[in-house]
Amino acid sequence: MKTLLLILVSFLFSISSIPKEKEVNQWLVSSQSTVSIEGNTNINSFECQSMNYHGNDILEEEIIPGDKTATWSGEVTLRSQNFDCFNRMMTKDFHKTVKAEEHPEIQVRFLDLKRENLNTEMEKLSGNVEITLAGTCRRFPISCQLSTKENGKTFLLGAQEVTFSDFQLDPPIKFLGTVKVENSIIVKFGLVLEKI
Repeated sequence: MKTLLLILVSFLFSISSIPKEKEVNQWLVSSQSTVSIEGNTNINSFECQSMNYHGNDILEEEIIPGDKTATWSGEVTLRSQNFDCFNRMMTKDFHKTVKAEEHPEIQVRFLDLKRENLNTEMEKLSGNVEITLAGTCRRFPISCQLSTKENGKTFLLGAQEVTFSDFQLDPPIKFLGTVKVENSIIVKFGLVLEKI
């Protein structure tokens, strides 16, 4: 009888010590999301914004019960030709620089964003992102913010400084060298997420 009781207790203890399955949430990236590329020339600043983003990309969030962290991953794909610099010549130069006809997509891939301080209004995520531009993929460390607004919408906000040379590209030069785009640019994103 004692042996049976010991086996039963041991069995129940082993069941309770088995890690619970992770919870996986999926988030749809809304068409209201924005992605822009900002930079400077020797004369002024510029911004090229992704227009007509249709959404439908999905980010995944993995939560392990009892843990206070979660990991995010997923990819956002943008059309190179859909970037508008709000200046016809600048837009044309941007499309030429990123080889939009040869490489029609720009991809931002979140690899392993760690989410801490779950269930707070503003949460910090940090990890790595891969950006594919003009057919070249580069990995960067990144920090961003996850926030939930009063209207129930969730936002993933962040920015990453990169250079044209990271992607083996030459910054545009115009008017016989009088206007030069600086090598450093900033990729900014404001993703509007809907839980599915």
